[in-house]
Amino acid sequence: MNAYLLAVLALLMIFLEFFLPGGILGAIGGLILLWSYFTLIQEGASALEVGLFIAGTLVLLGGLIRFALWKIPKDKRGIYLGGDQEGYRSAKYDAEAIGKVGEAQTDLRPGGFIVVEGKRHAAISLSGYIDKGSQVKVISGEGESLMVKRKDN
Repeated sequence: MNAYLLAVLALLMIFLEFFLPGGILGAIGGLILLWSYFTLIQEGASALEVGLFIAGTLVLLGGLIRFALWKIPKDKRGIYLGGDQEGYRSAKYDAEAIGKVGEAQTDLRPGGFIVVEGKRHAAISLSGYIDKGSQVKVISGEGESLMVKRKDN
């Protein structure tokens, strides 16, 4: 009977790991689950009983994981974000600057900074090296940077 209590404790710890991440509860739960297998063997259980116990705990573990993954998005107190996520971008280029003319605030070799209508932007030169103070035209944007070319005078 001792092995069964250990298995329940292990499954509970593994379940709690989904809501209190860090790896400690899950790792301890996994070790306790292994300990329950060895305890059942030491108690003199038959090979069939040990096999059924292992199979049963693995099925319960699979169901527990599915339940926890189903429960996580519904738990409003958890540490996980709700709603759909499209991906994370640390910054995005200013789409309003496309087509405008600015001035290179630093040398663009090919990356640097430009100023468009008083706003500073990260920029990448599509036409090679551009000296500081040169006029540039914003062609497009990618990631957090504007793509620029030297303005033809």
